[in-house]
Amino acid sequence: MRGGVEIGRLREMEICFAGDGRQIDHAIRSCGERPGRRFHILPCSQVISMQDAPVRSVREKSDSSMVRGLRELRNGTVAAFVSPGNTGAVVAASLLVLGRVRGIPRPAILAPIPTLAGQDLHLLDAGANADCHAEHLLHFARMGSAYAREVVGVDAPRVGLLNIGEEASKGSRLMIKSYTLLEAECPGFRGNIEPHEMLEQRPVDIVVSDGLIGNICLKSIEGGVSAVTGLLRRSIKSSAAAKLGALFMRSVFRDLRYTLSYRERGGAPLLGVNGVVVIAHGRSDAHAIRNAIDSARREVEAGLTECIARTVPPAEVADGI
Repeated sequence: MRGGVEIGRLREMEICFAGDGRQIDHAIRSCGERPGRRFHILPCSQVISMQDAPVRSVREKSDSSMVRGLRELRNGTVAAFVSPGNTGAVVAASLLVLGRVRGIPRPAILAPIPTLAGQDLHLLDAGANADCHAEHLLHFARMGSAYAREVVGVDAPRVGLLNIGEEASKGSRLMIKSYTLLEAECPGFRGNIEPHEMLEQRPVDIVVSDGLIGNICLKSIEGGVSAVTGLLRRSIKSSAAAKLGALFMRSVFRDLRYTLSYRERGGAPLLGVNGVVVIAHGRSDAHAIRNAIDSARREVEAGLTECIARTVPPAEVADGI
């Protein structure tokens, strides 16, 4: 997205595509558009694959779309960066090219999760950091609260700690220490949250965790949804009566697919780096990418990076935390 353009609806935005110039040009023209007006091409000669080692590939493939795109963001040529590529490489490249927000020790991936309450809950970290300290989780809570407040519109975000029980003494040493720190330093902290509560009750707006547990939780939810959908499809095919009933429930199934689909959420913001970065799902189609771009638009309009910088107390910035 071009930084000098007022960012409104998607059709009012300028989009810069980084990658194979000829393929991008062909795709743009096949949609009846022309490069150079709303759509711009940043030709790149290298590709970072899903199998590449994140840090090494970022350092060795400086002419990849990922590295070049983030450099455009750092230089202010674009307002945000969206990628459905290698998640580890996006995190590594964002840190190397953009750097961290001053005072934020670790970035975190924020993943939206659908709930029975009808409103998404947001989980972070969803995979950027496998090993964390309690102080990192405190910053995750602050960044998640800033996102909920400025982008989602929650006046007083509630924060929970993902754990195996409600009691403060439950969990690993990291969880126990994190509970104590969040209780003392995070005004919106509501205690420990168990995974089933996230989906059924939505007692909080933001759930914090280290990246290992958060990513396992997220993938377990995705796998559970796929399994239930598969079982339902198999059951429907098992009898004529079930097929007939399914015809009358088409609108219900359509609403269910809409609610659970990652395509509708577009992507997961990477919070804590100096710029708006959205990581889209690796299986994203055009619809999912459109929603990822819209997510980036909302973050830019909210001034999210600047809001996150303001969440860090001056003393912590001075101490270099």
